[in-house]
Amino acid sequence: MISIILICICLMSNNYKIDGRMMESISQDDDLELDNQLKLINKPPLKTIQTVFGHIVDCVDINKQLAFDNPLLKNHKIQLKPSFQHGRTTLDENQRSATLSIEEDLCPIGTIPIRRTTKDDLIRLKHLSNNNGMLIEEVEGSHFAAVNLNGADRYYGIKGNINTYNPTVASKEQMSGAYISLAKGPSQVRNRIMAGWQVYPKIQGDVQTYFFIAWENKQNQTGCYNLQCPGFVQIDKKFHIGSPITSTSTFGGQQFEMSVAILLDPTTNNWWVRLEDKNLGYFPSTIFSDMSYADEGGWYGRTMTTLGNPSPPMGSGHFPDDRFGHACFIRQMTFQNETRKDIPPEMKLVGIYKDNPSCYDVKYTGYVDKSLGYAMQFGGPGGNCGD
Repeated sequence: MISIILICICLMSNNYKIDGRMMESISQDDDLELDNQLKLINKPPLKTIQTVFGHIVDCVDINKQLAFDNPLLKNHKIQLKPSFQHGRTTLDENQRSATLSIEEDLCPIGTIPIRRTTKDDLIRLKHLSNNNGMLIEEVEGSHFAAVNLNGADRYYGIKGNINTYNPTVASKEQMSGAYISLAKGPSQVRNRIMAGWQVYPKIQGDVQTYFFIAWENKQNQTGCYNLQCPGFVQIDKKFHIGSPITSTSTFGGQQFEMSVAILLDPTTNNWWVRLEDKNLGYFPSTIFSDMSYADEGGWYGRTMTTLGNPSPPMGSGHFPDDRFGHACFIRQMTFQNETRKDIPPEMKLVGIYKDNPSCYDVKYTGYVDKSLGYAMQFGGPGGNCGD
């Protein structure tokens, strides 16, 4: 199923305290190695912004961002905008866009906002890598509620307006999220792109809801979350990848959402990520071993926990009941085939997947109405869901 992707930080171990807990740690030499890693990841800023969330955002020269440390992008010519035209999001007066930004302060022209990576960030990623491996596929303790494209076509794009929530996670070992994804190839050599939101303290360090992107190239054993490794080329100068989502929905109350799209540029074969009708940037074609199109994909809810422990709520924590505003939803679902037009996922084109209906469910009947378009509901309370 869907991969959670972790950057591999090659470090030794001793003892190190992070987020108030004693974790597998590092020697003095390895602490120095962490400092060296930070120097490589954090590029010299032209301006620095302190956010109200406690994160530091650096305004970095767009041509000196981390992506261009990738040897595969040595002679890469940056693409400032896609060659395709894409229509605006269909708005619903009952929904509001989730707030995602670096607040009021903006980066200067020619720079992009990048959240500064800290030593704690690297330690968290190292700890995950040591426990779960570099790339995680069908991890025990993971559960899904999804609408999958049935693989009968070649896919060049996917889109959805994803309802945002802040599900409660009881420990740093738990994760809950919702996202869209496209992938190509058998599991052992799969290439994949994901974009959506998640609550995952082991990655972010707290229990807020965050926007995230991720990619993997299993054949080359490369990939990561957000901008933690050289890969994604950011273009937008107002939004930083991995930003907290400050507006989340409540059961039966105000609903918030974000429009997310992953689209292949037919001219460059770069995979663009769009958020709220803005082109955030792209995954260059050269970082994938084979991603000229996708042969699988879909719209997903997912949770994760450690073996033997309860699973967290998914979405609102409630099962689908046909009342949009109760269970989490994704509306205006579309995909693109070789026509490069937005195509609705009719029932004959998709499959419904839920691995534990007693914990999480998904409901999809195709077209709902003009406002929702093709829409799915998913989620549930979690609990003792098995491994």
